[in-house]
Formats: sequence, structure tokens, C-alpha cells
Amino acid sequence: MNFSKIKLQMIQEKNYRYNSKIVKSARDIVKYINDIEELDKATEENMLLICLNARNNIIAYSQVAKGGLDYCNIDLKTIFKTILLSNANKFILCHNHPSGTPKPSSKDINVTSMIKDMSKVMGVQFLDHIIVANDDFVSCMC
Repeated sequence: MNFSKIKLQMIQEKNYRYNSKIVKSARDIVKYINDIEELDKATEENMLLICLNARNNIIAYSQVAKGGLDYCNIDLKTIFKTILLSNANKFILCHNHPSGTPKPSSKDINVTSMIKDMSKVMGVQFLDHIIVANDDFVSCMC
């Protein structure tokens, strides 16, 4: 039986600047993400992971799920792998509702609860799960 030695690494695709030194609110996150990805205008559901350091500085972001008009296939392993590889202390999830209504669905609430439990086990702080729709957003943290 053979096995391999592996090396995991993240590839930095592009650098972005933002004016604030630290993230202070969900509004800050929504502004940054909409400026970069235009999540509020996306026609399919997309979930973005925003990784932060201990001082609430954004250190990385990644699209961790993509879906259809009213769903997004979320893989918890992908979310936590990305968090750990980026050496983040904290993270925020942000996804859109193309329907135009940011109200969390029951699936949004269940997934958020699972991620919250898992983040405690992994030792990283889950700060928020933001749902964006048109010019509005809500927190899905329960």
C-alpha cells in the first residue's frame, strides 16, 4: 500500500484595499463585498467567507459555495479548511438572496446553527452570517 506526503497551501489570487483599519459592523462587510463581488446584484446564490485576524482586519475572502435561484450547496469542510489555511481567528459568512428578500430561510438558520457549533469545536470565532438582497441585508445569527 502506498501513501503520499502532501503539502497544503493557499494561493493568493488578488489583493484588495479597504479604507477602514478594522471591521466594525455588518454594514462594513456588506460594503466591501458589494464593492468587490457585487453580491447584491448576483442572479444566483453565492456564499462568501470573510476571514479576519484577531484585530478584526480582513485577511482573506473566498467564494465557498455557489447555487441556483433559491439554494446554495454548502460544504462545511470547505468553509473550515479555508478558515484554517488562511490562519484566521474569526470569520463571517455572507450570502445573497436573488429573490430580493434578505429574510433567513429555515435552512439558513439551521446551517448557521451547525456552523456556530462547529466553530466552537474548531476554536475560531464565528462573528456573523449576513444575507444580502438588493440594497438590504440582515444577520442570520440566532
